[in-house]
Amino acid sequence: MRNYKCLSRQIFENESYQLVPLRDEDKYLIRQWRNEQIYHLRQSKPLTLEAQEAYFSTVVSSLFEQNQPSQLLFSFLKDGQLVAYGGLVHINWVDKYAEISFLMNTSLEKDYFEEFWLNYLQLIEKVGFSEANFHKLFTYAFDVRPHLYPVLEKAGFPLEARLKEHCFFDGRFIDVLIHSKLNRTLSFRKAIGSDVDLYFEWANDEGTRQNSFNSDPIPYDKHVDWFVKKIQAPNSLMLVFENHLKQPVGQVRIDKNDDESVIGISIANHFRGNGFATSMIAQSIQAFFETFETESSVIAYIKLANLASKKAFERAGFHELESTADYYKLQTNRQP
Repeated sequence: MRNYKCLSRQIFENESYQLVPLRDEDKYLIRQWRNEQIYHLRQSKPLTLEAQEAYFSTVVSSLFEQNQPSQLLFSFLKDGQLVAYGGLVHINWVDKYAEISFLMNTSLEKDYFEEFWLNYLQLIEKVGFSEANFHKLFTYAFDVRPHLYPVLEKAGFPLEARLKEHCFFDGRFIDVLIHSKLNRTLSFRKAIGSDVDLYFEWANDEGTRQNSFNSDPIPYDKHVDWFVKKIQAPNSLMLVFENHLKQPVGQVRIDKNDDESVIGISIANHFRGNGFATSMIAQSIQAFFETFETESSVIAYIKLANLASKKAFERAGFHELESTADYYKLQTNRQP
């Protein structure tokens, strides 16, 4: 098996499906499928055997030795058998985006189109987001396959743009549809002493202060004293969340008490509105119960005006216990 120099991981699996670096032995079936489905490909004429041989021996073979190849191509297997191929093409390593390419066995389209596409998209996301660390993946499709677009949206690739009469095809101008997905991968680490200024910036952000029960600005010396005590407190879990570029996105704190534990969250101003909150809350709850042997519930107190935060907690598995004139009280318990 050939390996991509730019990837630390080569094989991507999902139950009976696999993505493996494009195999030379698959070039003849791929040529057949491309010629059968030329109507929706950016291919002006049928591929000859000579052209396919030349492409694999020059273009494809060179991809594996490049630090930043223009394409990452894979054979798509089900139960060890080739059923499709595709990859990431037109890669922009500077702006961190790539186009998704996929072509399946023509004879299997009728019965397996949606199944293959959904499983392939799950795997190619692992390549693009988890391994290559791209920020955006997208598809570029002639508007001649209406059965494709619901599958893309089901997989979380909404329609981003319709390019009107963008390509001349079969004697007429047709639209091109672009569906895309952004990398929303988050990881977390425990807060450390050097995060003191980062937490100070987040704590005194205007939006954070508005949604806090005490909206007064926090003096720096008071913040430092609080922060040092908190990161040393055995019953306080303070997590810093980072995106796929290792940029700090926000923080979650859970203070463990005997009867109930209390959670709080804040997100950096320029990362708000990206749907990070629910994932941060869910990951923090899991980390809390893995860190502490406790059966206590976790409580969130949310100001009435902060409906966006309430919805984020509810999507993460919290439910409303009560509401007062000042706040909502939401709760979650250890998951079974």
